[in-house]
Amino acid sequence: MNNSNLQIVRQCITQIMPQIEHLPCGKILYPWLSLSYGPLYGSAIYVWDHHHAAMRFAISGKPDYLRFLIDNILTYQQDDGNTPSVLHVDRGPRFIEPPYHAQPFLFQGAFLYVRQTGDTAWGKSVFDKLTKYLDYYENNYSAAFGLKRWRVGWMGGLDNDVVTAFLPPDTIASSDINAWFYIELLAAQKLAKLLERSKEADLFARRSKKHREIVNDKLWYGKMNSYSAFSLCDGSPLFSSSFGDVPSEIGQFAFQSSSNLFPLYARMADPDSARAMIKTYVVNEKHFWSPYGIRSLSKASEYFNNAVWGNPSRFGDHRRTNESNWQGPVWIPINYFTFHALRHYGFTQEARILADRTVDVLAKCIKLKLVEPFSENFNSETGEPLYASRYASWNLLGDTLHDDLADGSWIMEPIFSET
Repeated sequence: MNNSNLQIVRQCITQIMPQIEHLPCGKILYPWLSLSYGPLYGSAIYVWDHHHAAMRFAISGKPDYLRFLIDNILTYQQDDGNTPSVLHVDRGPRFIEPPYHAQPFLFQGAFLYVRQTGDTAWGKSVFDKLTKYLDYYENNYSAAFGLKRWRVGWMGGLDNDVVTAFLPPDTIASSDINAWFYIELLAAQKLAKLLERSKEADLFARRSKKHREIVNDKLWYGKMNSYSAFSLCDGSPLFSSSFGDVPSEIGQFAFQSSSNLFPLYARMADPDSARAMIKTYVVNEKHFWSPYGIRSLSKASEYFNNAVWGNPSRFGDHRRTNESNWQGPVWIPINYFTFHALRHYGFTQEARILADRTVDVLAKCIKLKLVEPFSENFNSETGEPLYASRYASWNLLGDTLHDDLADGSWIMEPIFSET
């Protein structure tokens, strides 16, 4: 490990954190965190960004932002459970069709907050609303076999993920939403247990077990040793492209997206399957393993690129003329998720290397001074920052990996533990 780089990154993160803290303002009724400390992404809450930034604050002894996110978002929950994923200072919640529902992180945040603070009174006050939010997924995001799917791909946050960007809405069950949903069920079970709601704890335990079985039955693609998105139109994996007379090696890994890695983070794979997938793809330089972390798309995919902006989804909002690019660049959250998957499945040395590379790419951003630290994402082949100066969000977790490796005190561990 380059201790100098870790020190540089940690000092920068420490300086950034107070700059993204905000008092209640306009339509945002509780304290909140912005994605950046610059003009871009600076005036709204985005659920999955805020959640992961709040985790970093909790690690530093300030767990309240986990609660504040939930308080802010639940303020605008609809009667049917629809809960906004975006909340703007001036415009308020974003309600569009199909519903832009809060990504599955709220039960995680609630459990982590209550566990760290002991504030069971608050937990009890929001539990039923959180259950209503999670049931909205069951009622509106469910597909064949009980799988979950994004109603529109970019609602998941991986804006132009190849498994959803090129195909009509409601036709793909991707691995990411199913992994997040599983973790939410685990967190809901743990929170219910903390709140002494044994009936609900048992129900969520059964639901999580069933969902894991469904995912491993339908999304594990044994032929390719990988999780895969699933086409709801023809009932088959969306992993390769087949064009009849085109040589079979072309398109073989077209849809091997980093979203397929998320069930590993969720610990849904059995050890043998996980090790096979990790060896074949994760730590393989021909696929996800880059000198700067984890590529957001396999390098062997014909769609792989490191463009500053990604092409918008074919069936997306006509106003989205460009999007954040998840078709090749390194993103710190993917490094973070993959690091913890490697650590869990026994790839300790590779996890350490990935922790080093995560710190190094963030340090490079600081040293190059091409943008004010940090960037939203990074070129997977050169490490250069690509877009969104002064971006904070989940990048704030970049200096925590070495600590998690050293003392095993990962903030998420209690969600997965058996006790």
